[in-house]
Amino acid sequence: MDIDKYKRIFIQESGKYLQDLNTDLIRGEHDLLNRSLWSDIHGKIHSIKGMARALNLDAVSGLCHSMEGWCKEFQGGTMTPNADAVQVLMDGAELLKGLVAATAEGAAPEASPQLDRISALLAQRPDKLIPQTQPDTHPVSSPSKIDHIRVEYSLIEELLARSQEIILLEKTLPPLSQEQISSGLRGWIDHYMAMLRGLHFQLARLRLMPVQDFVSLFDKPVRDLARNYHREVRLEMVGGELQVDIGLMERLREPFMHLLRNAIAHGIELPDERERSGKNREGKIVFEADKRGDSLVLTVSDDGRGIDQTAIQRYLRGTMGMSDQEISGMPREEFLHTILRVDYSSADATNQLAGRGIGMDVIAKAIQYLSGSLAIQSEPLEGTQFVIKLPLSLSIVYAIVFKIGPYTLSVPTSHVASIERAEATSAEQGGDLYDLWDRLGIHPGTRKSTHILKLRQPPAIDDSIPTEPPPSRFAVDAVIGNMPLMVMPSGELLARTGSFAGVGIMENGDLSILLDMEKL
Repeated sequence: MDIDKYKRIFIQESGKYLQDLNTDLIRGEHDLLNRSLWSDIHGKIHSIKGMARALNLDAVSGLCHSMEGWCKEFQGGTMTPNADAVQVLMDGAELLKGLVAATAEGAAPEASPQLDRISALLAQRPDKLIPQTQPDTHPVSSPSKIDHIRVEYSLIEELLARSQEIILLEKTLPPLSQEQISSGLRGWIDHYMAMLRGLHFQLARLRLMPVQDFVSLFDKPVRDLARNYHREVRLEMVGGELQVDIGLMERLREPFMHLLRNAIAHGIELPDERERSGKNREGKIVFEADKRGDSLVLTVSDDGRGIDQTAIQRYLRGTMGMSDQEISGMPREEFLHTILRVDYSSADATNQLAGRGIGMDVIAKAIQYLSGSLAIQSEPLEGTQFVIKLPLSLSIVYAIVFKIGPYTLSVPTSHVASIERAEATSAEQGGDLYDLWDRLGIHPGTRKSTHILKLRQPPAIDDSIPTEPPPSRFAVDAVIGNMPLMVMPSGELLARTGSFAGVGIMENGDLSILLDMEKL
């Protein structure tokens, strides 16, 4: 047996099992009697144990054996799990991660006081456990570094096949006469360029990750922080299917960890306090991702007590020397943005949960470095929302692609309410349609509409003010389909028109201009 090869397989597979194990254990903490879930947890630990035994990694296999002993009992219903038992298993999984990392670095995993402590706890019955750590001292894990992404095998096969086509394409240039060379060469070049654009589309997808995968990195840190601070917190995701550049998300890892830490330390109330104020005992942090025009908008909101406005007023009086009249006259946005100042702090003492001495100004600087903007909204007892807007250098969105005159255009699928067939646009209908032909400078004699796209109307900002809704429909010459587009910035020339959100590349290499319907 090739030991080195098998060791590489063990490190790779164990890393995947341990990542999934953390997620499953967090689920198990909220669903203690789910025997099916405990069966899955047992299976992952057993798989790691089997590979470790084959490599004579006794420390790893021994710890796995102790952990799966409890899981067997929970799975069979002969023992009842509790929160302390789940914490011991979480600690065991974290230790396994360190032991596997030692193997990857070429060192043999060895016994340690931490291993002895966890093994001794696993030898007891779960209902006899005595809590081993004090609140605020339990180690809080950081979100893992983004060092790999999952790639579907079919995508790799597509890349290999397309690369082979491009290599062979050079040999397909036919012998041409002098009369044929101009048109023939032009057709060959067009074909070649379409192949290259298609290859670029496929390769660029390797750099993308779903936002959901990024948010899942924070599941365990949020759980650890909530446990330390006696909170009950659930992390939710909206728009997780949006795929964005992995490099951008890696730069946001630490700023978002700090936002989540602040939400738990300063925002989410204790369960009893929440109950007294009519809220659910479990606090909620929602991470939302959306694409608006050529920007990525990431929103982190919580349903906690809101930003401490008294602390802001105290800072403005004491540090900035402002009067109560000046403070009351400040715009709401400017008032809340006070927390982004370098010397601002609402905490009496620095601790791990209040940000390790790092202020909100660090988050603001990180976002500014990425050429983004940060907006803050907060209401007492209702919660806080941070809205981060970033230029989107690369993304994959699903869009309705269509033709108008000589142009291939597209609109994000999420913005389209319906597609209706239309033989032609009558004069009566014209007043209800947005005239894209005129906007694009297409001659009236070339207009032949076959379909009408109806857009979703955004909610009104103020229902008390009656306004005439803008046209929500426009006619198109032909609908090509609903398909994924790799969207890149529109560039300076197209950006000047105020009509386009980016340039989309289709899987076959063809280009489509993405309309910015909000601006239109």
